[in-house]
Amino acid sequence: MAVQNIAVKLCGILQAASEEEITAREWRLLGQEQDGSQLLTWLSNTKNNAEVLNIGIYVNKTKSLTILHTFDKKTNIIQASVNATQSLLAYVVKKLPTDDAEAKEPLYCAYLMCLLPDKERVSEQIEDSSTKQIMVQYIYGKSNKYSPGIRNDRFLLFKHLEYIKIYRTPMFLNEYDDGTEKWGFDGIYPEPETIVKVFSWAQWDCVNQVLYHIHFRQASQSFAEGEEVKSPSEITPTLSALQFHADLPHETVVNIPLSLPHVSSSAEGAACGAYEDDPIPLRVHDCSLDLQIVCDQRGVLCICHHYLYKPLDDSATSLVLEDSTDLKDSGVNFAYSITLLHHGCVVHTVVPDLPWALAKSLRPSYTLYEENHLLVNIPMLYTHLIDISLHHEPCCHIVLPVDECDSGPSLAPLLGWGQHAMVDLNTLDVVAMVIPEKDLTATFKSNTAIENKLAIIHYLVQHENNMELAEELISWMCLNQRGGLGSFQRVMQEYLVATTCAVTRRSLPSSALGLMKMLPFMLHLKFSDVKVRDMCVSVSQEKLWSSSAVVLAPRQRVCQFSEDVWTRVWASLSAPSVTRLHPTVVTDKLRVSLHCYQPEALSRCSTPLSPSGPGPALGSQRRSSLGNGQDLLPFFELDVCTASKQEHIVAANLREVSVHLMRESGGAAGVQGGVHAAATRWAAAQLDAARALCRALCRALAAVPAHQQQRGFTFIDDMDPNHAYILFKVLEQYYLATDSIAFPVPQGFTSFFTYLGYRTLPFPAFAQYVHRSVFELQIDVLKAIVTEEDKCSVNKKLRLIQVAGEGRGRRALAAWGARAALVLRARDHAAALLSGAAPARHDRARHRPVRDTGIAALPSGERLSPLDTFLDLLTAKASLNELDFNLIIEATLASVQQDNSVA
Repeated sequence: MAVQNIAVKLCGILQAASEEEITAREWRLLGQEQDGSQLLTWLSNTKNNAEVLNIGIYVNKTKSLTILHTFDKKTNIIQASVNATQSLLAYVVKKLPTDDAEAKEPLYCAYLMCLLPDKERVSEQIEDSSTKQIMVQYIYGKSNKYSPGIRNDRFLLFKHLEYIKIYRTPMFLNEYDDGTEKWGFDGIYPEPETIVKVFSWAQWDCVNQVLYHIHFRQASQSFAEGEEVKSPSEITPTLSALQFHADLPHETVVNIPLSLPHVSSSAEGAACGAYEDDPIPLRVHDCSLDLQIVCDQRGVLCICHHYLYKPLDDSATSLVLEDSTDLKDSGVNFAYSITLLHHGCVVHTVVPDLPWALAKSLRPSYTLYEENHLLVNIPMLYTHLIDISLHHEPCCHIVLPVDECDSGPSLAPLLGWGQHAMVDLNTLDVVAMVIPEKDLTATFKSNTAIENKLAIIHYLVQHENNMELAEELISWMCLNQRGGLGSFQRVMQEYLVATTCAVTRRSLPSSALGLMKMLPFMLHLKFSDVKVRDMCVSVSQEKLWSSSAVVLAPRQRVCQFSEDVWTRVWASLSAPSVTRLHPTVVTDKLRVSLHCYQPEALSRCSTPLSPSGPGPALGSQRRSSLGNGQDLLPFFELDVCTASKQEHIVAANLREVSVHLMRESGGAAGVQGGVHAAATRWAAAQLDAARALCRALCRALAAVPAHQQQRGFTFIDDMDPNHAYILFKVLEQYYLATDSIAFPVPQGFTSFFTYLGYRTLPFPAFAQYVHRSVFELQIDVLKAIVTEEDKCSVNKKLRLIQVAGEGRGRRALAAWGARAALVLRARDHAAALLSGAAPARHDRARHRPVRDTGIAALPSGERLSPLDTFLDLLTAKASLNELDFNLIIEATLASVQQDNSVA
């Protein structure tokens, strides 16, 4: 977090503009405007050593500080606002009670001052002083409604629990005899308009020019079954939003019923006896209600409510509103609820059993982080990153612990100071709220919950496009598996799904991006509890009822054809719900089809996508080339079989994705091209993600071939047995992760994995893996096994050949030079001839003559050998062109030699 101080920076600007020593001190932030400027006050001394109060406006973009006015004496100004031309200043003074004064409560006084150079700067009190909190705020927006010689600036005046008024301060362009023109303000303004009556809380959004406020209206009767009937006299708090325009009247765009227990609707004063004077963001409320709204033009609206409560014995809850003795001796629940209006849901977060003194001093701050997250900073506890992306429904959150300290900052969002800038209202330190990679790495490697790890992988892959760090964390977890047997598998699955979604989204044309809401984006869709040090952060989600009804429809707006945050929120809430494809749907289909899967009967031309070789590298930075040793896999990425299981899985994914997209889109005209693009890119991204994950695992296990080192089966033969066994157990987890969500594996992986299991497992266990279809006996691995001399006996090899199937069995026997192979091939050949079937094609050159040991296998005298009799029978049944004499003779000699050796 880069830290700079506003006071120090402005002191340097003042010192650079003056030759005398600057004595500026006691800086105070009073507010900020839509253009990113900040209003501040500071004390300084004159040449006569008299203490004066300066009020100025600072624009960080231009690094300019303008002194608007200098007061002759120290004044407790708590908030201020200036119009767009910096010609009118409205400010609020808070008069604190003295010992000899009759009033024992602070008084709020609002003033208006004209800053024109030819006018006497006199502060005019706008309204009578009040013990209720008063704030003022100018409305920005250039208006063309009036004549060029008139400016009709407006400002709002808030008076807590009583009203909100809008004042108009017209300014006129006066023409003088010398031909010059100057703006003038005569101090006369029309009677203000009351736009809100009784309200308990209000906030001004200077960026979007929106006024949020909570008022009270009669409860609407509901006829829902089981819901209690409310009294006609009962009133409920309602959150409304007034959108201000430059040329059009303001309008109410949002009305949301709230559930806020113990909120007073009368004018009896602050519920807890104190006001929170919040200039940034400008809020009018007492300390009984800590509510803040975060809004963005893209259509994001978050209503953040912080509260404390104590669980009761009857499992109910009650808000903590007073500092009682019982609460000091026991813990309370620190909680905040965030209503994500654009998603129509509420995310509740509770930290139970915090000491009362600590919980009361905590003040959360909220800010939008990047484009897809809401950052909640809890001083002295943790930083909470909640996924609120517009691309998908809220699903996960990240909890990052912070360093323990005695006190924490009171942060507020600051405009014009860069991205994610926040200011500590106590010290005026400007902090750039960023989540560094080292914090994510430390949290991932700590003893945190598996859900926190999944959320970090989702964040890095989908929202940060930081594939390198994600692969690095997976490599670390591969070597440090402490979360149980299924944790690492879940992390790998999350990486696969998130990477596929991210790569597909980045490669799709803009016309097809709408189809992404129907495809998987995360595998584990739920908020889960996370433990931080000795605290448990409990997070849950709740759906809102009829959320689309709380936002004004575009046809009801005063400007029906403009697009702003409210039309985007309404579109999000009114969009028809669609069902996302879940990977288990494809898995269920594969479970059935793989039972009748015959590699010999499936050719490459039967699938729409036949990948050949490695796919492109993932991530923003392309890796140099396949010649880079760090990018190589320990096996040859080539399947030598007729058709691989990879193609079968790719075809199933293509089919299911295409059918699901067509079904959910309703078969609308023009979506066919988008469906084809999304389906093919999705299948290609699956292959890329699977290869990248396999590469990360092999790199972590030091299973990357060195320079000029052989790959494939030779690489396994050269490995240390213990090293090979560890590699097998990790690749087994990789296989389970991909197989359970119907993801293809890289080419060549199946044979490599099978041979690795053959080398590391006892033969009975290896045979069980083969029978359970975990290992596939493709022709290359089958030939390597049967031609090997020392590992297993002839009977075990014959057992594997029998399991492999007829076609691959014959090819394996042809490559095997053992006597048993010759006998089996000869018997198969003779049986084919005797049965009248077409014999298999044979290559006479491949038969090697068996060494003659002197055994009489040929005619001797008048006695005929059994071979002659057998050959006469065969020649009578088949032509000489079909008969493989060499094979028959070699097999007979091998059989006779074997019988003789046994005898």
